[in-house]
Amino acid sequence: MSLWQSSLQALALSIGGMTALAFAMDRHYAQLRPLDEVPAAHRTALRVLGAMLLLAVCLPAMRGWSATVGSVLVLGFWSLGALATVVGLLGSARYLVLAATVAVLAVAASCFW
Repeated sequence: MSLWQSSLQALALSIGGMTALAFAMDRHYAQLRPLDEVPAAHRTALRVLGAMLLLAVCLPAMRGWSATVGSVLVLGFWSLGALATVVGLLGSARYLVLAATVAVLAVAASCFW
């Protein structure tokens, strides 16, 4: 696997994780659904999904580079994922969810490719 593929996988996973964590908050969930508060089951599921996706960023980052460089790159990919999520929330929440879902599914498909 090339470094470009590892980079794109790590970026897609971080965007998906940060998007899940963002929608676990009441403010951003209200942009998606007309509810005042996130249901407890949704909040827990989104937090767990976000944490798992952010931890999964370590796999392509450390597989493409060594553990020392990969651990620093993980922080960078998390920052890029947060920035992309903020920009997506400024636009449309529904398109952000769609883009994050497609990105994570593309990563899953690339693992089997």
